[in-house]
Amino acid sequence: MADKKPFKNLKPESIKSKKSKPAGVSEKFARLLDIYTRIAQNKYPSAKSLAEKYEVAEKTIYRYLEAIRDIDPIEFDNEKRGYKFVNGDRIKKLILTDNELLLLLTMSEAVSHLGEPLKRSFQELREDVTNVRKVPRADTGSPIVIKMPYAIETEKLSGYFETIVKCINEKRSIDIVYKALHSKETTERRIDPYGIVLYEGAWILIGYCHLKDAVRHFALDRILDLKEKWLYFEPKDSFSLEGHFSLSWGIYDDNVVDVTVRFSSKVAEYITRKEKWHPSEKREILPNGDVELTFSVAGTSEIKHWIYSWIPNVEVLKPEWFREQVSKELSASLENHRRIINSGFST
Repeated sequence: MADKKPFKNLKPESIKSKKSKPAGVSEKFARLLDIYTRIAQNKYPSAKSLAEKYEVAEKTIYRYLEAIRDIDPIEFDNEKRGYKFVNGDRIKKLILTDNELLLLLTMSEAVSHLGEPLKRSFQELREDVTNVRKVPRADTGSPIVIKMPYAIETEKLSGYFETIVKCINEKRSIDIVYKALHSKETTERRIDPYGIVLYEGAWILIGYCHLKDAVRHFALDRILDLKEKWLYFEPKDSFSLEGHFSLSWGIYDDNVVDVTVRFSSKVAEYITRKEKWHPSEKREILPNGDVELTFSVAGTSEIKHWIYSWIPNVEVLKPEWFREQVSKELSASLENHRRIINSGFST
């Protein structure tokens, strides 16, 4: 039978009392569930580490541990310096049906494109909660393939990713040394990290930059150095990632522009098979079968690349300055192709 000695008798004498922040019922329940899960996952949490995580006194943590011990016996592991369940693993592993295994294969294939940090975390999660130890790779017989760019990875990116995610969850600032891709300029910045987005194979940090006094984007593979800080923040102006990207064609932010494009009837079915290409889209199908789409987007650089993918069956109608810009770029590209052909470089 498990020892029922109160946890307060196990507290190191060097611990000084510290006032806890008040927590509501739902927050207390969330903490209990989180602590239970950490112990069940064999992470061996200590009272000290949990107190720092939740910003409460260690005596509060001991009360949580006492409550957990009433559900399942736990004990302190002197070698691991943290708590574990007396009777071993407490998370029941799932036996999957064929449909559930297919879903797992799909998720595994998708996560394989996201880089090492998420691949590793997904594998650990899969092994923790299922009896499936190894999922077949797509090239050895998986019936599902996800076609998307693989994430850019660097030697340091994996560690940066995990640190940034932790600081996002705990609302703590980070200091970075950043080398911009276009300007090649290297700067030191303090960032309040708000979120991370995967865009065209690159992980992008979205956060408030103290140097620029504004929300900025930072590619993780361009970060030369990163240090987490014990400085807490609250997002500016009730920031949300959804709101931040609401007008962007992709992720970039600029002045809002109303863009109208016309697609020929040759590609009309490809255009209309998708309900919307952007939340702001207004669609008109013309009598001759052509399709006109109007968007309100933050800048034109990203939508322009999409427009170019439909050449020669697309035409920019508005605004006039954007139509002229596209015309000049296409003329320059055509001239380059003609010059190459005339030089005899064609194959």
